[in-house]
Amino acid sequence: MLLGLEVRTQLKDIFEKEFEKPVTLKVFSQAIGCDSCQTVEELMSELVSVVGEDRLKYEVYSPVIDKEVAQKYQVDRLPTIVIEGDKDYGIRYIGLPAGLEFSTLVQGILQVSKRRPNLSEKTIELLKQVDIPIELMVFVTTSCGYCPSAAVMAYNFALASDYITAKVVDASENPDLAERFQVVGVPKIVINQGEAEFVGAQPENAFLGYIIAVYEKLKKEKAGAQG
Repeated sequence: MLLGLEVRTQLKDIFEKEFEKPVTLKVFSQAIGCDSCQTVEELMSELVSVVGEDRLKYEVYSPVIDKEVAQKYQVDRLPTIVIEGDKDYGIRYIGLPAGLEFSTLVQGILQVSKRRPNLSEKTIELLKQVDIPIELMVFVTTSCGYCPSAAVMAYNFALASDYITAKVVDASENPDLAERFQVVGVPKIVINQGEAEFVGAQPENAFLGYIIAVYEKLKKEKAGAQG
């Protein structure tokens, strides 16, 4: 049993209070060559049994057998958890959400169940101008105290805009990516594969500033290419 009795009690309580509409967890996993996949499947299974299948359900896909599904969700790493509501909001967790990162998963599920972001009206209004794809990649570790708030902030931005996706990546499980983006401290946020990056759990306004700056840069480049 991965979830202890105390955690189960807390989960039941928080889901009773905060959960609104059904959520599906799509888990991309395979038995060979993925050390944490089996644990992720067990964790999702236990979580669903605690929360209830009427609220939360999970589906397991193999990228080899379910190639089309993996392509549709643009999954290229294992394990990947897609947190989906009425639609795919572009919200992903890549790795095993253990330790402090379990709260990132839970908060992500609760926010998706609400079908609306936990952001200010001003931020939501400003994000309406975004019409170019923007990817937020948040590098985390399971022992980092500031990581969950940065990760959940990214999830909220993805919920707010159809053009924004948020991938939370466990740096220790994806060392090649961590090396590529020179992750020395976490949380590290990388926007559009390095168009902008910053370290630390920044407040909403600062996070938004980076997103809008990248958007305006991409818009200029697009206009220049068309001109």
